[in-house]
Amino acid sequence: MALKVPVKPVSPEATAQFVSSGPSTRTARKTRTLEKDPVITSQTIPCDRIRWNVNAEQGRWEQFPWMDYWDAAREWPGGFMQLDAEIRALEEYLLPTPPEQDRVNHIVTQVTSMLRDVIPHTPQVIGSRRTGFAMSHSDLDFILPVPDPARSIDRARRPSPTRPQILSLHSDLLSRVECTLQNCSSFSGRIELSGKCNSILTAVHHETGMRVQFHCGEGLPSSVEYICDSHAEYPAIRPLYMVIRLILESQDLFGSHKSSIEPDTLVMLLVAFLRMNHGRFREPRSLGKQLLAVLNVYGSEVDLRSTCVSVDPPSFFDAGTVKDAIKRYDAEEMPAHLRGQRALVNRKKTAAIKRNIPAASRLCLQDPANYMNDLGRTCSRTCEIQDAFARAYDRLSICLGARERRNHGGLKNSLLASVLRANFDDFSKVRAQIT
Repeated sequence: MALKVPVKPVSPEATAQFVSSGPSTRTARKTRTLEKDPVITSQTIPCDRIRWNVNAEQGRWEQFPWMDYWDAAREWPGGFMQLDAEIRALEEYLLPTPPEQDRVNHIVTQVTSMLRDVIPHTPQVIGSRRTGFAMSHSDLDFILPVPDPARSIDRARRPSPTRPQILSLHSDLLSRVECTLQNCSSFSGRIELSGKCNSILTAVHHETGMRVQFHCGEGLPSSVEYICDSHAEYPAIRPLYMVIRLILESQDLFGSHKSSIEPDTLVMLLVAFLRMNHGRFREPRSLGKQLLAVLNVYGSEVDLRSTCVSVDPPSFFDAGTVKDAIKRYDAEEMPAHLRGQRALVNRKKTAAIKRNIPAASRLCLQDPANYMNDLGRTCSRTCEIQDAFARAYDRLSICLGARERRNHGGLKNSLLASVLRANFDDFSKVRAQIT
């Protein structure tokens, strides 16, 4: 049975917007000092609010709620056209609705007002709520700006952003925010500070159940602008991202807490694919063909345990290709991206020598903003992800082939359901709590 939300989602532009600082609609209690009132952190906050798996014994049946968002009266002349329509309908279904976005904006206003006199710089929204890739169940992420003059772009050599004195500033800032949230009825008792080098403060907003996370950094991550620019160039990224994310989530294969791929990393993986195939998909309704191609490349054609991915320049690379490329340059003239690829490949080789199999076979995705950085470092379940993609490709190919053989343009059975196999009961409950 399909679940249907009666209101339409917000536009892509509205989804990416966030509320700037302003007077809060709620009154935050006066912040107590750290010395007089130490913070007691609550128990671990679960990362997952939603179960997507189908379980007949528990009454969790396979569902197709996106089918309420497409033109049911239309007859599709081909399987790929129907698949394209379903992918767009799924995107429309998963995007935050206007009432949900209003609640998010309210929380942003509340947090900004609450922290105005606690931290020196206004917190800024980052992540999917900033880039427009958020789904209804996505977290709300903030960056707490910590300027670091020693790392000015004018300096030839810049110190590490994670040197002890900077980490100490981050820790102090997060502790102050934690103390403030503990004294706010909307967050108290459901707050957790985790991590050492890159600490993250997580709080649960009681009224909506939304996870709110606070990070420290010099400013907006470079990935924000890169993802926004890439989305403007390749609009197919977001609908493809939502389908593929759901394929992984329904199999417990999504997120760093699952030792798997993170949201921004998945987006970058799609950016790399579309850049490598620039000009290949010229048809206006080719999302189905693009989905099938992505699943095939990342599921079967390339072994991501030994082959790395570069977003800019878009390419695949491994120890052999890097070695050959280096021969064409003098040491002083070697491009920055090639230096980074050599470093990333060497890390995998070192891990293999030390028999650290998870590190040696993890996903490696070169950061286009920092060539020495590996965006895939949290993902050690590369083989499982590729298996999931390969199975999805096989099932979808079979369904498309069967549909074409029947040549039945009026067929109303879902093609996308063959790869999602998901239950949306929990997702529906999360939406209901938000609004």
